[in-house]
Amino acid sequence: MSKRWIFIGIAFVVSVAAGSMMYRPLHAPELPAVAVRPLDEVVPEGALLYIEAKDFSRLLQAWNASPEKAAWLGSDNRGVFAQSRLFLRLERHFRHFGAAAGVPADRDFVTAAAGEESALALYDIGKIQFVYITHLHSRNFLNSALWQSRNKLQTRFAGGATFFLGKDDESKQDVAFAVAGDYLVLTTREDLMVRTLQLLDKQPERSINKEPWYSAAVAAAAKARGDLRMVLDLKRIAVEPHFRTYWVPQNITEMQGYLSAISDLYCEGNVYREERVLLRKENRQGGHEEGNASPAVADLLRMVPSDYGFYQAQTAGSQDVLQVLQQVILPQRHEASETERQAPQVSLTDGEVGSASDLETRIDAPADNQPDLNGGSSELKRQLDLAGATAFLEIQSTQRGPGGVLLTMPNLVIVNAARSWDLSALERAIRSQVANALSVSELGFHWRQAGEYLQLDGLHSIFIAVRGKTLFVSNRPETLVVALQSSGAVQTVEGVTYVAAFNHARERDHFAELTRILDLTPETTGGNGEYSPRFFSRNIASLSRTLGRLDSEKVVEREENDKLFQTVTYTWSY
Repeated sequence: MSKRWIFIGIAFVVSVAAGSMMYRPLHAPELPAVAVRPLDEVVPEGALLYIEAKDFSRLLQAWNASPEKAAWLGSDNRGVFAQSRLFLRLERHFRHFGAAAGVPADRDFVTAAAGEESALALYDIGKIQFVYITHLHSRNFLNSALWQSRNKLQTRFAGGATFFLGKDDESKQDVAFAVAGDYLVLTTREDLMVRTLQLLDKQPERSINKEPWYSAAVAAAAKARGDLRMVLDLKRIAVEPHFRTYWVPQNITEMQGYLSAISDLYCEGNVYREERVLLRKENRQGGHEEGNASPAVADLLRMVPSDYGFYQAQTAGSQDVLQVLQQVILPQRHEASETERQAPQVSLTDGEVGSASDLETRIDAPADNQPDLNGGSSELKRQLDLAGATAFLEIQSTQRGPGGVLLTMPNLVIVNAARSWDLSALERAIRSQVANALSVSELGFHWRQAGEYLQLDGLHSIFIAVRGKTLFVSNRPETLVVALQSSGAVQTVEGVTYVAAFNHARERDHFAELTRILDLTPETTGGNGEYSPRFFSRNIASLSRTLGRLDSEKVVEREENDKLFQTVTYTWSY
């Protein structure tokens, strides 16, 4: 089931790396006055992505001084990234960029080009074609290596300003830069430089803020811009081949339902708040009625315990609820086999055990003639339909088992419904579902009363309770009891369709400990000496340690007819 953590590739990387993950505010004076003209008025149309920072130089200084940067550079996560195809492509691009500019594209280059109010517009993901413009006092740039290299470049003139153009013959890479007043302009195409300088000179030229996808996103966003702002043309990005290749969630079909998106990141002490708006191509029809679905989510949030690891609450139909129950509570059926009532027949042959045609037989897909063992699922789905499931809350965490040695993973699913539950029918449906996976003729599975809840005995214990229109299902009795007695540790949010949170501070050490035991990913060293660490216990765990000061993340989502609003909050401990 999609948890709808939607946002877009390269913009997400910039947001996380430059802002929401790593940025730490510096105790600096108030920001200087910005340039008179908004930067989106002087950036040419045609970009896929636009990023704007109030003070890019200060963000860069904070990142370079942060312990997160130092930790990540020495982490397994960074080591794996450095061996990836994406990293090698970026490294090659930077090398060609430096050859065209006449100076290395390194940290000193970026520091010299980092001004106050800045904007980056990306026009081609594969070729990394962009326009970068920053409000940079000219005197601060005169000693930079890029300015000193201008004599090695070709001189051009446009929009009343001189610009310098360099070319790398091997890669056909262009680099152009210009200083126009207090602006530094840097581009990777000559025509983009000409168009930008013409816009700066107020000559007739279309800017990005005139494009419908951009103006619609900006109109839907908060009036006060964040420390970082991103605007994305989702209609074009979702079908871009390079983006589809590297976008990890692979929810391209879902993304294609949106026209554009905008995100503002606000750095507020030890809390970073990201306000997102995604604009749908069409108005959403047949959604949950307001006043029905939204209160259901708010009611469920009152049952979240204070000691949670992860939770998500969302509006959902019976099929979604059934799917989450099968994923986190009910036993998984790994493979099905046809029941045989007679001994297998042996066919004596001349010793031939296969043929060339067998090479076309798929071994990574289930056989079409497998029997249907989903009778329990069908009955459980029927009970969810009869009750009219409207929303569910999923809670997960890790806890020490008896003796404090092993870790257990309690799971709890709470379902709100429009009508009261038929407890007896639910008992039969769940017992049938479990028995189909673990037993023959439902032997050894019986419900018994255990205080406030019912317990299903057998190889896979399940605990349920019903309180009016609310159903509780868990794999641990103590987790169920805590939810039944919860007084509401989490602040409820009215008028929302989705809320999720992850307690990173609580789960970080447990994750590393658990994955050290369970991670069977092989650690290898290739012929070229490159080391490949285990994915969960080394790669992902090192990223978790890098973000050791990040306590928690929370996303709250609400919907309108043609808009999806998301608020993402990152809480840090420093």
